[in-house]
Amino acid sequence: MRWQWLVVLMSGVLGLGSPVLGQGIPSPETGSPASGGNLSADGNELRTEGDWLLPLPSSADCLDAVPERGWLAVGLLEAQAVALLDGASGDPLWQVAVGFAPGVVRVDAARQVVYAAGPHAPGVVALDLLTGELLQAYGLPAGVLDMAVDAARGRVFASLPAAQSLAVIPAPNRQRHGSEPPQARNLPLPGPPLALAYAPERGSLFVGLAGEDPLSLLVVNPDNGELLARWRGGNTPEAMVLDAQQQRLVVLNSGSQDLTVLDLDRSGEALQRIGLDWRPTRLALSPDGRWAYVTSRNSDRLQVVDLEAGRLAASLRLEGQPTGLVRLGDRDLWVVAAGIPALRRLVDIEAQVGERETEAQIPSSGNRGVVTGRVLDIAGQPVQTGVLRLAATSTQPQQTVRIAADGTYVLPELPAGLYLVDVEVPGFPPTSTQVEVRAGFVSSQDIRLPPGQPARQPEGIGLLPDEPVYSDELARHLSLALKELQPQRPVILLKGPLGPDPRFEPLLPLVQDLTLLDRDERYTADLAKLKAVGDALGLRYILLTHLQISRDYNRQGSPLLNTALRFLAPTVPVEIPNFTPNQLRSRGVVVVVDLQRDRPGDRARYYEAYGRDDVGGDPLFEDAAAGLFRLQVRNMVPVFIQQWQANNPFAG
Repeated sequence: MRWQWLVVLMSGVLGLGSPVLGQGIPSPETGSPASGGNLSADGNELRTEGDWLLPLPSSADCLDAVPERGWLAVGLLEAQAVALLDGASGDPLWQVAVGFAPGVVRVDAARQVVYAAGPHAPGVVALDLLTGELLQAYGLPAGVLDMAVDAARGRVFASLPAAQSLAVIPAPNRQRHGSEPPQARNLPLPGPPLALAYAPERGSLFVGLAGEDPLSLLVVNPDNGELLARWRGGNTPEAMVLDAQQQRLVVLNSGSQDLTVLDLDRSGEALQRIGLDWRPTRLALSPDGRWAYVTSRNSDRLQVVDLEAGRLAASLRLEGQPTGLVRLGDRDLWVVAAGIPALRRLVDIEAQVGERETEAQIPSSGNRGVVTGRVLDIAGQPVQTGVLRLAATSTQPQQTVRIAADGTYVLPELPAGLYLVDVEVPGFPPTSTQVEVRAGFVSSQDIRLPPGQPARQPEGIGLLPDEPVYSDELARHLSLALKELQPQRPVILLKGPLGPDPRFEPLLPLVQDLTLLDRDERYTADLAKLKAVGDALGLRYILLTHLQISRDYNRQGSPLLNTALRFLAPTVPVEIPNFTPNQLRSRGVVVVVDLQRDRPGDRARYYEAYGRDDVGGDPLFEDAAAGLFRLQVRNMVPVFIQQWQANNPFAG
C-alpha cells in the first residue's frame, strides 16, 4: 500500500494565539505559558483558575499529554488532523492533516514523537513532537483501536481487532540517509485485541480481548509474541491503565460495566471489582493512583472512582457525552465530548466529589441497585413514549416509570433480585420482560419490543441468502429479475455480496442461527422471526436462496462404451478416456415464504434449478472454477422465472 500524506501546519486555525509554523519549540521557561501557573482568559495571557473550555476546529475522541512540557496532543476527527496545544495558555503549537480521523493518539516524549492512528485508518503515522513534521507512515493490515508506548526501547504497540493481531512498530529513524525505514511487524493473537498497557520494568504487554471469555486478559512477550499468561478480567476490557507505583493494573470493562483492579505482583490476582453507573468508555488515573476517572459515551457523566475505598465516589454531570480524557499535572483533568469541538479543563476534581449533584448513586445499604437502559423497537431505534410497570413484590409496591423522549428509562433503587416489568408503548403489543437488580451496581439493560402492527399492508419481496458460497450471487440476480417480473412490488436484497442492506442490518440478529424447516420440510416456530423482519420492512414475501456445488476430476471413460469396444475389437487394448474430466455441478434452491399465509407446520414451497459444466484439460484453478459456477448461477435465474410464471407464488 502506497501512502500519500498531506502535512499542513495551520496558522491561527484555533483562533486562540499564534502557533509555531514549522519551527522548533523551545523548552518552557519558568513563568512562561507552558510552564503552568495561574490562567487567565485574556488573549495570550495566563488564564484564571477554575474550569474552562478551549475551542477546537472539530470534535475529538482521544488525547494524550506531555506532562514535562504541559502540552496536549489531540486527534481532530472531522478535520482529520492532529494538533499540539499548550495546556496552560490554550495556544495551538501546530496542527497537521493526516488524511484520516485519528481516533488514537499517543506521545513518546523521550523520543519526541507523536503517533496517530484510528479504527478506519490504513496504518499509523509518526509526527515530530516539536514541529509536527511527518517522520514516517507505517502500513498495517487493519485499523487500530488502542496503542501503548515502550519509551525505553523506542517502540509502540497497536491493537488490530479486525486482523486479530498486535502490531509492533519501531520508532522512526531520523537519520535515514537512504536506508530503508523500519517497518511494523504483526503478532497473531487468539482473539480480537482491544485495550493495551505496557509494563517496561517487566517487559510485558497486557492485552484485553473482546468477548465474554472470563480469561480476557493476555500477558504477552512483545519481543516474540509468546503468550506468557491469561488472567481473569472482566467482560470486554476496552481500556487499561498501569499504576506503576503500586504495581497494579486498572481495567475498564464495558461489557460487565465495572472496573477490575489486578495485582501484578500476584500474577493478576483481582484486588477489587467496582461497579459503575454507566457503561464506560475511557479511563484515566490520578498521579497518586487513588482516583480513577471514567467517561461514558452513552451519558453526560464523568464517574469518579475511589480506588482506595473500592467504590464509586461520584457521578458528575458534564456538558455533552464525554469520551477521551487525560490527566495533566497534579490538578488538571482534560476531557473531550462526542460531537463537541472543544476541550474542557476540570480542576481539582477530587475536591468536587462531595459537592456536585450525583445521579443514580448507589444507596448506602449494600443490597440495593438501579437498572437503566433504553426501550428499542425491532429495528433498534429508541421509542419516544410509553411506560414501564414494575410488578409488586412482597417487599415492593407496584411502580410506574415513564419512558423518556430519547427512549431511556431508570428504575428506582431496588433491593437486589429479579423483577418482572410490563412494557406499554403505543403502537406495539404489550410485552413483559425480566430485569436483574445487582447489589451495589447501576446495571444497564435495553428492552427490545416485539414488532408492532404495520401501518400499511406489506407488499414487498425480500431476498435472504444462506451462508454457503454463491447463495448471495443467486439472491442478487433474482432480485434484479423480480423487479421486472413484479414491478408493482418493492424488492429488497436483504443481504448480498456487498453485505446487508442498511435497512436490514439492525435486524440481522433475528436471523442468526435460523432453523426454518424441519426434516419433513415444514416450517418451524422460527417462521415468527421472518414475520418480524417482514413487518419491520414492509415485506409480504421473503425468498431464501441456497446453493449446493460439487467439483470432481475424473479421466475414466464410459464403462458401457469401453465394454462394447472390447467386444468389437478384442485384440486392441485401448480404452476411450473421458475428454472432459472437470465436472462442476450446482443445485439452486429458492424457498418462497408468504408471511401472511404460511404458518408453522405448513409444508414449504421451494423451487429448484441445476447447473452443469464438463471441461477438458488439467484440473481447473480456483478462479476458473469460480467463474463457471457464477455463470451457472446466472443461468439458473431464467429457470426460476419460468417456474414462477407457470405457477405464480406472488398472487396473494
